[in-house]
Parts: sequence; C-alpha cells; structure tokens
Amino acid sequence: MTIFAQRSSIEQVEMGTDFAPRFDAGGLLPVIVIDDATSAVLMLGYMNADALRLTLERGEAHFWSRSRKAIWRKGEHSGFTQTVACLLVDDDQDALVLRVTLSGPGSCHVGYRSCFYRQVACDEAGKITLVFNEAEQAFDADAVYAGLANPTIL
Repeated sequence: MTIFAQRSSIEQVEMGTDFAPRFDAGGLLPVIVIDDATSAVLMLGYMNADALRLTLERGEAHFWSRSRKAIWRKGEHSGFTQTVACLLVDDDQDALVLRVTLSGPGSCHVGYRSCFYRQVACDEAGKITLVFNEAEQAFDADAVYAGLANPTIL
C-alpha cells in the first residue's frame, strides 16, 4: 500500500491538494536540498518511494544511493543529519525541494558545507575551469568517513 495519491488528472496534479509524486523510469525523484537558515543549496539527491516515505514519517532526510543501490539516512555515518523544515513539490510533482536544518558542519562527503562548493568559470581565452566558492572544508572528510567507500562514480 502506498501513502501517495494515484495520479488521475492534470488538474489534480497541478492544482489539487493530493500528493501524487511522479517517479522517473528508475523509480527516482530528484531532490534539491537547501539550508533552511541560509537558503544555500546543499546538495542534490534522489528519493525512491520508500526514501520519501521514511523522510515524511521520521522528519529526517533519507535518500536512494544510486552508487550503493540502497536507502541511506543523511548523517548515518557522519552524524550530520538533516532535519526536515519544509518539503516543496514542483508543479507536475516530479521534483522536490527539501529545506533542512543541519546538525553538523556540512552536507558534502568531500568535507564542504555544500556539495556545490565550486562554480564553473570561463576566462577570456575560453578556458573553462572550476573555482572554489567555499574557502575551506567544513570538516575532515577522511576522518569522518574512514573505512567507507567513496560514493563518487567515475
């Protein structure tokens, strides 16, 4: 049994009060995570129906790890959890914005506060580079995640 409404009409989805999320072909929904206090973008994650249900039931962010093929609670290893302040859904209910309160110094497995710690820059010669917009890491990622596999996929 699902806790989400069945999608029955465009009017229901776009103008109604039923929460009827549309997961992609892989069963996932993209989620932009924002710091509720500062409005800084912290990360982009994905939720399947179970991760979304757990997030709603427990009030803490849960995601589907595409690399590990498993649900994970943000902060389960680091202790830096994300408590839900507000969950927003877009017009056709296929993307979410999760406003959270952080319990630690950061959200990024690399050690920065935000996973968006670099910006894309293009110089006058047309060379594209990445420029750090966070001066330093918020925590020692090697110590916090010691012994765990890096989730980045090449």
